[in-house]
Amino acid sequence: MKTINLNRLSDLIMLGFVKLCCLWVVSALCFEMFVIYLQVSGQEQRQQDMINKIEWKFDGTFKNSPDNIWYEEPKK
Repeated sequence: MKTINLNRLSDLIMLGFVKLCCLWVVSALCFEMFVIYLQVSGQEQRQQDMINKIEWKFDGTFKNSPDNIWYEEPKK
C-alpha cells in the first residue's frame, strides 16, 4: 500500500518537473521571438536597452549599482 503511494508521489514530482522545464523552454522561445521581432521591426535601441538591463542585473562587473544582485550596501 505504501509503495503505491510513494510511486504516485514520485510520478507527481516528476510530472511537475517536466511541466516546469516545458514552461521554461516556452518562455525562452517567446522571449527569443520578441527579440527577433524587435530586430526585424528596426527597434534595435529598445532591444539593446533590454539586453543591457538584463546583463547589468546579473554581471558582477556592475556590483556597485543597487540594481545588481551582487550589490552590497556600505557598512556603517
